[in-house]
Amino acid sequence: MDHRVGYIGFGGMASGYHYDIAHDRKDVAPNLEPAAVYELRESRRQVAEERGLTAYDDLDKFLASDDFDIVVVATSNNFHKEMTIRSLRAGKHVICEKPAAMNAAELEEMIAVSKETGKYLFIHQNRRFDIDFLTVKHAYETGRLGKLKSIESNFSGGTLHGWRAFRDHGGGILFDWGVHLIDQIVYLVQEPVKSVRAAVRCEKNPEVDDRTTVIITFESGLRATVKVAGTFLVPKPRFAVYGDRGILWMDEIYNGVGTLREAKSAEWVEEDALVYGKDGVSVRPQELLEEDLERITYPDDGFKVDQDWGALYKNMLETIDGKAEMLVKHEEALTVMRIIDAAMKSSETGELVTF
Repeated sequence: MDHRVGYIGFGGMASGYHYDIAHDRKDVAPNLEPAAVYELRESRRQVAEERGLTAYDDLDKFLASDDFDIVVVATSNNFHKEMTIRSLRAGKHVICEKPAAMNAAELEEMIAVSKETGKYLFIHQNRRFDIDFLTVKHAYETGRLGKLKSIESNFSGGTLHGWRAFRDHGGGILFDWGVHLIDQIVYLVQEPVKSVRAAVRCEKNPEVDDRTTVIITFESGLRATVKVAGTFLVPKPRFAVYGDRGILWMDEIYNGVGTLREAKSAEWVEEDALVYGKDGVSVRPQELLEEDLERITYPDDGFKVDQDWGALYKNMLETIDGKAEMLVKHEEALTVMRIIDAAMKSSETGELVTF
């Protein structure tokens, strides 16, 4: 089935990545063409028209058009709910940029309208296809890490420019980058959240957070720590993932090579348990595990994947055409937003938020 797409907002992400997928990536979107743009800024409408797209400054006229069946919502975050709901009610499928909304309650409204109208709502969590994350996911799914015990996920360097620097527009590093890291963890772990504790801090920009730490505890006891900041004085590893059979470090984003320390025989022992070394002397569990670890450059099993965010578009189009299941499920997106809501509350109160 052929599809055409209209864009609400034609800033950097829409006019770059989203437009390029529809216009150029026939390998992942052979049946998709860009058609129209709704924009209040005359300069961006002019860009759209130069590319042969129909440009609108009236949202009702844009949504009334039969020239496209998919809408990409790429506005500032505070408009995601309104633009998504209006597009769904106009009979369009929607690809909504992340974060899906300003909070979980807004996303619940959006999902309800999607069900009511029978139109698809996709949340654009493209970083599920980052190569560093896919390498971690492969190590876990092939059993090299065993049962997960702890995940550390770090990112620094996100620049809060334009509307991202304003609270009312849904700016801040947690919404801009933290939502990606949290989504990756929710997608990987696939279990209920037990509690959240967070520090959401404004250090250089008093308007929005620019250094945030979120600690998520899952029902199994697995703890995931997400740290996002404009800058770190000392670079942190992109991932440090600890399991009862191995530990994997991924140093850099967009790099698919890491270091795996894999246990040859020892099992993870909880920190408060009594264990004994080979000489019958009581030792700390970490030391017992340490002496049984082998250092490996990972992957060492032939795993190789190219980073391609277009793979998410392929899934979305195949879902509309009835050939695939939606990759970014609504319940996962809701879990991400509930974690962010809990992080905000925890930071404000200084208390642990339980689910």
